[in-house]
Amino acid sequence: MGIVPKLIELEGPARARGQSYGRQADTQLRHGLGVYRALFQDQGMSWDSVLAYAAELRDSLVRLVPEAVEELAGIAEGANVLLEEVLVVNGRSEIINLHAQRPRDLSTADDGCTAAVVLPEWTEAGQLLHAQNWDWLPDCAESTVVLQIRSEQGPDILTYVEAGGLARAGFNSEGVAITGNNLVCGQDGKAPFGVPLSVIRRRVLEAGGYSQALTELYRLPRTVSNNMTISCATSGDCLNFETTPAQIYWQAPEGGCLTHANHFTSPAARTREMDAGIARGADTLFRDRRLRRLIETGGQAHTLDSLALALDDRFGSPRGIIRTPRGNEGETNAYLSATVAMVLMDAGAGEMRIRQLPYASDTTTRFSLS
Repeated sequence: MGIVPKLIELEGPARARGQSYGRQADTQLRHGLGVYRALFQDQGMSWDSVLAYAAELRDSLVRLVPEAVEELAGIAEGANVLLEEVLVVNGRSEIINLHAQRPRDLSTADDGCTAAVVLPEWTEAGQLLHAQNWDWLPDCAESTVVLQIRSEQGPDILTYVEAGGLARAGFNSEGVAITGNNLVCGQDGKAPFGVPLSVIRRRVLEAGGYSQALTELYRLPRTVSNNMTISCATSGDCLNFETTPAQIYWQAPEGGCLTHANHFTSPAARTREMDAGIARGADTLFRDRRLRRLIETGGQAHTLDSLALALDDRFGSPRGIIRTPRGNEGETNAYLSATVAMVLMDAGAGEMRIRQLPYASDTTTRFSLS
């Protein structure tokens, strides 16, 4: 039996929603904080200095997204931890990349991921499908939860996330789905603190329909680079956004699918940006193209099951579409050591499937927004 993420049902105003979240995810949140304490300590960074960075994120969010701070404060109260500790979970990419500008380099410790969207014309049911392998620290599999959020003012949301986080991969009741893949460029860690990636993804899902979601992505300032893929099951469309602190490079799908890994692929970004991620994991250069080829050769009647087979590809092991921890020891970015989860989403049907540590387990758990 594999590790199954806990389902947490939430409703109500931000503070009360957060308090309920913190109480229900107390064990998972504390486990995650232990993972990050050990990670930062291993790199010679004191927990007090980590919390000081988190306090800068807090101050930025108070100005930019005050409702998110209310929910995060509620999570801290419910779990009986510090608000800054909850912000470490939400802003660890920002903290890692800012610290990377200091003498010790934690920049190798960031997540990878390979994502795909298959458009309706290539699916069995004629309905868009959105999927991702999330690569990060394997211990985080025990820190994850699935949030089912009921809202009176906006769409309902289903999202898979590290406990204490606001969103990672997920979709809303308007059919909008989002996944994120790590990118690294020369701007990272040098801009003032903006909105953490976890909060940006949540705001995209809270915004409403497709047009509102895209507008929200462009509206929020960023501290670090990230690739975000946003799809809409109701329109059968998707767009990919290679974001940096200063720029957003958008891409439309070609043919019946779109795939992305951890390097800049848009012509404008490849011309303008110093892509620092390739040297940390050059396998990114084949992962997205290989996943696309597997989808193309798999025919034009895809289901979540057929996408799971494509994402289970072991070519290039240990550093392929599925990443395994064995064999990564001693490499430049050994922290990026495993596929924590395979996430499969059919937003039109309100269905999400999670397979944690898929290199070692075939246990898949289904979650529903309906």
